[in-house]
Amino acid sequence: MYAIKRELKLNNQEKSFFAGCAGFSRFVYNHGLSLLKSTWDIPEICGSDSKRLDAIKKVFTNITKKQTEYLWTNKYSSRIYQNAFRDLKKAFSRWREPKIKADLLRFKKKKHNCSFTVDSSHGKVLVQEGKKIKIPTLGTFSLKESIPYNCVSQTFTISREAGKWYVSFAVSASYIPEMKHSYKKVGIDLGIKTFATLSDGNTFESPSSIKKAKTKLGKIQWRNRNKDAHQPSFWNRSI
Repeated sequence: MYAIKRELKLNNQEKSFFAGCAGFSRFVYNHGLSLLKSTWDIPEICGSDSKRLDAIKKVFTNITKKQTEYLWTNKYSSRIYQNAFRDLKKAFSRWREPKIKADLLRFKKKKHNCSFTVDSSHGKVLVQEGKKIKIPTLGTFSLKESIPYNCVSQTFTISREAGKWYVSFAVSASYIPEMKHSYKKVGIDLGIKTFATLSDGNTFESPSSIKKAKTKLGKIQWRNRNKDAHQPSFWNRSI
């Protein structure tokens, strides 16, 4: 498996939309992190971080998004906040892993975290070759560099780096690097004794079919050397 990353060619409206998607993802991540940390100080709440996050996600889906102050979240794809909670759960798993020794999770900031992830709830989708890409639940967008071949993927991450927007996705295949063959220029001399002689000394013999054809041609020419080529019988007897 390897990743493909391409720069997106967006207009101002599309850039603004993606910035809003990234802000929505960042808001959900920070909202879930804040609520989870607050539950650590409540002894009555039991359960692992994973179970607590699942409960927080249900509250966000069924209650928070329906409140008046959070109605703006409904104009964005639900796959954005689904993946934001998924990323938060993975981050906590890494933090709890003693071998990794990850730092305590911090809230995401707009300056350093302008990205979001979406996926197809119906499984993998076809990514067609060319300078267009259809991102699940978001639409079709232009690319600055074409995708060289058709492939399939399910999860797509959109990020902004140095003012440019990129889309990346994983492909379930082994990456085979391009094979480059070394070569050098040589001169070619077409001769009589040999079919071709190169300037580096290598020679190529004439194919046997050519030798046979030349022998046959010589016999025909000798047999008909004194005949008139303008007579119809000349061609019938010669071949």
